Amino acid sequence: MVTECKAKSTVNNDLLSFLTDNECSEIEFDLLRLMGRHPKAKLSFHVIIRSFRIADADLGNALMALVERDILMRRLDGNGLVTYSLSADEKIRAHIHKLASLDWTAAMALKKELKANTVCYFDFMRDSNFIARK
Repeated sequence: MVTECKAKSTVNNDLLSFLTDNECSEIEFDLLRLMGRHPKAKLSFHVIIRSFRIADADLGNALMALVERDILMRRLDGNGLVTYSLSADEKIRAHIHKLASLDWTAAMALKKELKANTVCYFDFMRDSNFIARK
C-alpha cells in the first residue's frame, strides 16, 4: 500500500528512524516524551505511573527495555528508591529533546507511523511530498 503525505521536516524522519531502530513500543514512545519534557529529572516508578493509565507490569517492562537499550538510566539511591533518567549520551538526548518538542499533532502522527511500522522515502520530484511504503 502506498500513501502520499506532506513532509513537514526531516526531524520527524530522524525521529522515526531512531524510534524504529530502537524498536520503541507505544508505551516507550510515551515514556520518552515524558522524559524529554523533564530531561534533568530522576523520576521514580510511582511518579511515572501516575502519568499513565496502564498496568504496572507493562510500564515496568517498557522502562526496563529502555534501560537495556541505554536510552534511560536506572539508579538505586541509598534509601532503596529506584529512579529513571535520560541517558547521558548526547545523541540520544538530542533525539528525545526533539521528540518532546513536537506539538501534539506532530507527535501523534509520528506515533501512528511508528505503530504502522511505516518506512518513509522522500520523493524529491514531488515538491516536498514523500511516499510512505509499508
